[in-house]
Amino acid sequence: MQISSIIDIIDGRLLNRPSISFIYSIKTNAKKVKEGDLFIVQNDEDITFAVKNGAFALIVDEKYEIIDNEIAWIQVKSIEETIKKLIRYLLSTKRLTAFYCNDVSYDLFNILKKPTVHTNIKLVPKNLSKFFKILDDLEENDTIICSNQSVLEDIYPVNFKFNTKDYEINNLIEHSIFETTFSYKERYFSKVKLSSLYIKEFLDVYSFLGFDGDLNKLKKFNCLKPIFVDKLINHTDYGRTDKFLIAQDNEDLIEKEVKYLKNKYKYAKILYLTTNEIDDNKDIDYTFINSLDEIKEFLKKVSFNAVYFIGVSYDELNDQVSKQNIEPSLI
Repeated sequence: MQISSIIDIIDGRLLNRPSISFIYSIKTNAKKVKEGDLFIVQNDEDITFAVKNGAFALIVDEKYEIIDNEIAWIQVKSIEETIKKLIRYLLSTKRLTAFYCNDVSYDLFNILKKPTVHTNIKLVPKNLSKFFKILDDLEENDTIICSNQSVLEDIYPVNFKFNTKDYEINNLIEHSIFETTFSYKERYFSKVKLSSLYIKEFLDVYSFLGFDGDLNKLKKFNCLKPIFVDKLINHTDYGRTDKFLIAQDNEDLIEKEVKYLKNKYKYAKILYLTTNEIDDNKDIDYTFINSLDEIKEFLKKVSFNAVYFIGVSYDELNDQVSKQNIEPSLI
């Protein structure tokens, strides 16, 4: 690709007179730069490394010392907008099908999509700068899936809403708030590690994948996923106690999940904790704690069946519960 064409696409300004006039590929990770690449600088500490690795051009959003005048130095007003413009141009050369979906469906695509089977389905990373490593493998008539409608509008304007179907669910058995049996048409799903709250998104994705996916991988799905704990708030086996913790850091899902818990788990004692200020318009009787470091000592002193952590990711909570598990369990 000609450097002059890139400058026109991104509305950039050439800072020097390089002897090189073309590039082969685009990278945003300096460690992946090879000879002939265009490198988009997001951290000035990566510049020297990228140049040493053979970058033919660099895109920067402010003036830097030109340490190699043979290669092109291109200045832009915004790196974020430049990434969108380059991706939009590269996608415009292909005939694709593009969908925007909700965050739950996007996570389920990541979990259930088989890399060797669903090669025509590409997920647009939430960090758009990581999309360039996928673009090289993008082929004509592939499908791209994005969880952000406005981002998809910026990079591929001809797109469609994904979550549009309704499903007739039969033989629904809720073994717990996080394990469900049900049937859909002629397919029977037994004791799936999935809350009934998310059956629709599951069927949206699973049917799109041709009902071909490893359902055991649903254990990686973190929405309404329990962390069972003993009286000392140490990890215990799945279902071994009646105490469990749930975390949710996606603000769009909190009200929906809290309403579900209040409806499905009426007779249990549920605590709602947060380390952040939350919107008072949310009808949640929550308790504020200063940090996750306090949770073990706090929960040892209170009675509960379930604790729902607002604004905390599953991985953060799981890591915190894993810390300092040195006291013997009473269970």
